[in-house]
Amino acid sequence: MRSAFRWLTATALVGVCLMVWGSEAARSRVEAQSAGKPTVIKRIYTGTDGLSHVEDIPLSMNTVLEKIASVEVRVGTPGRFSDWHVGPQRQYIINLSGSGQLEVAEGKVDLPPGSMEFIDDLTGKGHTTRITSSENRVSIWLKFVDQKQHIGPLSAARATSAQR
Repeated sequence: MRSAFRWLTATALVGVCLMVWGSEAARSRVEAQSAGKPTVIKRIYTGTDGLSHVEDIPLSMNTVLEKIASVEVRVGTPGRFSDWHVGPQRQYIINLSGSGQLEVAEGKVDLPPGSMEFIDDLTGKGHTTRITSSENRVSIWLKFVDQKQHIGPLSAARATSAQR
């Protein structure tokens, strides 16, 4: 009976510690996001110059998302490199684990775990992709229903429509 009581007490104590640690970790993430930089998705797009570029699109509760046609899970091995290519389709890529790096006209763009990409460079020179971590890069690819490419930065399009 005493053994069962000790085990129950130890389990309860570990559970409380995990709950406190979890709430502290969640609070730290929320504070970092609210006090620091906003959550963004990196849009890779074809510019009017035919080169691929990157722009950060801030995400909020009001961000309009694309409708999704299909979902794929992809696993890339360490050291994998894809030379200059365009996106296979308009899609989001959400990186779950492992790190990657794109190269576009502005230079190299790091893709740590948790980062999100909006692929919209279906024409032009394209971008390179490299897996930079020593572990597999696991990502989710969400193909858009609407495959009509948008040339140029969305931020400029938003600014133009706001002026009208």
